[in-house]
Amino acid sequence: MGAGSNQNSRVIRQGSWEDFDAAAALSGNADVLRWHWQVPSFAPSRHLWFTDGAFGALYAPDQAAVRGNAAHVPALLDRIEAQARKEALPQLAFVIPAWDEPAWRAYEASGFTLAAEVLKLEVELDAPPPAPSPPEGVTLRTYDEADAHPVRELLDAAYVDWDDTYVPFAHDDWLAFMTENDSFDPAYWFLAEAGGDLAGVCLTWKEGWIKDVAVAPDARGRGLGEALLRHAFASLYDSGVRRIGLKVDAHNPTSAIRLYERLGMKVVERFRHYLKKL
Repeated sequence: MGAGSNQNSRVIRQGSWEDFDAAAALSGNADVLRWHWQVPSFAPSRHLWFTDGAFGALYAPDQAAVRGNAAHVPALLDRIEAQARKEALPQLAFVIPAWDEPAWRAYEASGFTLAAEVLKLEVELDAPPPAPSPPEGVTLRTYDEADAHPVRELLDAAYVDWDDTYVPFAHDDWLAFMTENDSFDPAYWFLAEAGGDLAGVCLTWKEGWIKDVAVAPDARGRGLGEALLRHAFASLYDSGVRRIGLKVDAHNPTSAIRLYERLGMKVVERFRHYLKKL
């Protein structure tokens, strides 16, 4: 980095757990911040830095985050990258709204490159959705604590299969990130089984956000993904939810986007996924 970065770095201090309120004020979303801070591997003494009007954080498994005064992005990313290298992380990533050009330009100046465009899709349910029709031999049920390992393993396998930028969470981090928040309710995590094996999942926040959808390789091509989504839509509608959303990589090589559009979902916002290999 240049002289400006070195100058800023002299006023950077290490964060602590007591900095939550200050970080929340800069991030603008205390709930999302709390979600990251409850992950077991997060430690402010290693992963949080403050300077005047901004903070930087390193979140599992590879997320770089700087909030506040954009002038401090380079200096804070210096600290984040140094710690990421110390922990032997393979990369750093961040996703930001496409309209926020000053923010992503600052990351580009620090060596991040655009890896993908991410689409946010939504659908408004103005009537009860059609009942799902699972493939023959497939049963749908809700999540239980004993399902944690197989669900995470299915998701990791599904994403690694096509996304070479994907970095899996450690299991304890994944479990905390996914289940220790107010949006989690096991009644809205739907699992598909075939012959006693996990064939697919649709993990949904109770407010109507589809967090993850994945189908095992040997169960694809039979309409299971659509059945899981329709089942989720119907369950959410019955609970009073009328708007359902999700995010998807615009270059997802599966038929996911076509499926979402067939279910009435439309693009409402675009994001930019930036990456820096270490």
